[in-house]
Order: sequence, then C-alpha cells, then structure tokens
Amino acid sequence: MDEAQLWQLIEDQGERVPLITRGEARAVVQLLQHLAEQGGELAVIAAEMAGGLARRLPAE
Repeated sequence: MDEAQLWQLIEDQGERVPLITRGEARAVVQLLQHLAEQGGELAVIAAEMAGGLARRLPAE
C-alpha cells in the first residue's frame, strides 16, 4: 500500500462503527505519534492520524 492509498482510506468518510476500547485507541494514538517522530515517508500520515484520533477521544 502506498501513501496515496493510505490517504484515500483516511479520508473515506463512511459510517463510523465502534471497534476498539478507549484504552486501545489511546495506545494507537501513542504508536502513531511515535511513528511520526521517527520520520520517514509515512511520518506525515502518522501525525495526521494521531491528531485526528486524539481529537475524538474524551479527555482523561
């Protein structure tokens, strides 16, 4: 999967469904932030996803 395909998946505004717990979502945000900090070709996508998911999580 290339960068363009990942962006297409991220931007798909289909129906939202509950799939993971809040704790799992927070862990995914942390992993994405770590990937973003590492740099590389997918760092921008990881940062965008982390930010988008973090904004939807309730405050701790």
